[in-house]
Amino acid sequence: MKEENKSRPVRGADASGVPGKGWRSLRNAFEQFRKRKFFVLACFLILSLALCGVHYYRNLHTASTVLSLDYEEASRGLTPNRTRFNIFEIQSAEVMDRLIEYAGLEGQITPDELSECIRVQPTHEKNISSDVNYISTSYVVSFTDNGTVGERTAEEMLSLLCRAYREYFVEHYGFNHSILSFDIHDLKFNDEYLLAVDLLKLKCTQLENYVKLRGRESKNYQDPETGITFSSLEQRAKNLSAYDIATLHSFVIENGIANDRAGLNGMLNYKIRMDRLMYDKLMAAYAEDNNGIKLYDAAMSAVVMIPTQDKTMNYYMSRTRTGIDSMAIHADQQLKGAMERKELIRYNTYLTEKLEADGSDRAKAKQADAMIHDIEASLDKLASDIQTLDSAYTSTKARNYIGFSTDNGAGLADQIGLVPSLLCAALILLAAYTVVFLGIFLSDKEKEV
Repeated sequence: MKEENKSRPVRGADASGVPGKGWRSLRNAFEQFRKRKFFVLACFLILSLALCGVHYYRNLHTASTVLSLDYEEASRGLTPNRTRFNIFEIQSAEVMDRLIEYAGLEGQITPDELSECIRVQPTHEKNISSDVNYISTSYVVSFTDNGTVGERTAEEMLSLLCRAYREYFVEHYGFNHSILSFDIHDLKFNDEYLLAVDLLKLKCTQLENYVKLRGRESKNYQDPETGITFSSLEQRAKNLSAYDIATLHSFVIENGIANDRAGLNGMLNYKIRMDRLMYDKLMAAYAEDNNGIKLYDAAMSAVVMIPTQDKTMNYYMSRTRTGIDSMAIHADQQLKGAMERKELIRYNTYLTEKLEADGSDRAKAKQADAMIHDIEASLDKLASDIQTLDSAYTSTKARNYIGFSTDNGAGLADQIGLVPSLLCAALILLAAYTVVFLGIFLSDKEKEV
C-alpha cells in the first residue's frame, strides 16, 4: 500500500491538471489575438469611432447649465423665505406648463413627457458622516431633445426652462406681498367711524413697516422708470398717518360722529366700568406690595450679603435678590398697568361726553365719509406704488438668488467623449478576449475527454 501511494502522480503540478490547461488555453487565446493584431486594432478603432460618434450625437441634442443658489439660507437647505428647498420642483407640473407655454408647444407634449427630458443632479455629493449629509448649493441641469419638442433646440428649451423656473421661484419663495393687498370694504356702512379710523391706521402702519424694511435692505434702490425710492414711499406712509388719518380721527371725535350713537355710547360706558374695576384692583395690589416692603426690617439687608469669589479667586460680598426686590418689581408693574387703565378711562369718558352732546350735523358725517374714501384711495395708491417698486426690486434681487452658468468652452475631446469611448472600446475587446479564452478552454477540455 505504501508503494502504491508513492507512485501516485501529483496532478496539481502536472501539465495535464486544470491549472496547466488554463495556462495553455490562455496562451492559445493570446496567440490568436497576436496573429490577428491588425484586425483587433481595426476593431478597436472602429468601436472607438462609433462610440465617439454616439457621444457627439448626444451632445448635439443635450444642453446643460449649472444652477447656483446665492443667498444665505441656501447653505441650510432653505429658500429665501426659510421654507424647505427642493430642486426637483424644477420638474414640477407648474414649471412644465410655463415651459410649454413659452416654447409654444401647447397640445404637442404633456408636462410629464417634457419632465422626462430634464435631468438634475448636484455638482458634487459629499457624505460627511452617517447622520449628516453635505447640502449642495449648485446643481447641473441638463435638457435632452428626444424628438418631442418640435423645431426647438435643446439650448433654446434649456434657456426657456431657466426663465420658467426663475419666475416660479420668485413667486413662491421670494417675499410675501400679501400685506400689500390688504383691503378695506366700504367701512362707513359696515362699521363705526372710529373703527374705520383704526383700520385705516392699521393698514397705514403695515405699509410703513413693510417699506421701512425694504429701505433698510437697499437704501439707494429706485424704480428704473419712475425713480421712486423706498424712502420716499415710507415718508408718504408717515404723512398719511400723521396728518390725514390723525385729522380724520380728531374730526370724528370732536363732532361725535357715529352710525349708532346709543349703541356706541353703551359700549364705551361698559368699557369704562370694566377699566375702573381693573384700575382699583391694580392700585390695591400696588398698595399691598408697598405695605409688605415697609414691614421688612432694615437689618435684613445684612442677611442677604454673602461672601462670593470672583474670577480671580478673590472674595467679595455679593448681594442676592430678596423678597423686597420681587415685591418692588411687582409693585412697579401694577402701577404701570393702573396708569394705562386710567388713560383709557379718561379717553373713553371724553368720547362719551362728545356722543352725549347734541346730534352731529349730517353734513359733517358726509364730510367724514369723503375723508375716509380719500384716505382709502391714498392708501390703495401707496400700496400699488409699493407693489410696483417691490416687484422690480425682488426681481432684481432674485437674479442674484439664482444663477445659471453654461460652459461653452468644451474642447473636441470632451464633445466626442474621447476618453470614455476609448475605455469602453477597450472593455469590449477585453470581453471578447475572455469569450475566446473560455471557448478555447472548453474545447481543449472536450478533446481531452
